[in-house]
Amino acid sequence: MLTSSSNSTRRERFRRYRRTRPFWGGVQLIASAAFIVLPPLSSFHVGDVLLSVSTIAGVSTLLLGTLMSLCAFFVLTSPHARVPGGVVAMILALVALPAANFGGYLVGTLVGVTGSAAVLAWQPDRTEVSDG
Repeated sequence: MLTSSSNSTRRERFRRYRRTRPFWGGVQLIASAAFIVLPPLSSFHVGDVLLSVSTIAGVSTLLLGTLMSLCAFFVLTSPHARVPGGVVAMILALVALPAANFGGYLVGTLVGVTGSAAVLAWQPDRTEVSDG
């Protein structure tokens, strides 16, 4: 892990950490959660008018974003949980489309679908599986 006492540099340890789990898919899931949660938490100024999303969809948006970030956390910390985490993240990304301001203005849904697809497509390296 990252706290190894060997003589390898931090960069080498981080590279080893990234290669043993679906890292980039997890990063995309975190970005998707941020894009989904962003609209109800922010306000926009258009000229002199303040636009704010304050509906009951804000509650479901926060719930979907939180669950999406939990899926990313589980995928990044437990690579063997990639299939359930990826499937739940895919479902959450698709549910966010109608339930959460068009899934974070469509960007959150698209990033969530591609991130969960990357998580589901990731396979552990056979040499690392046989070592452990």
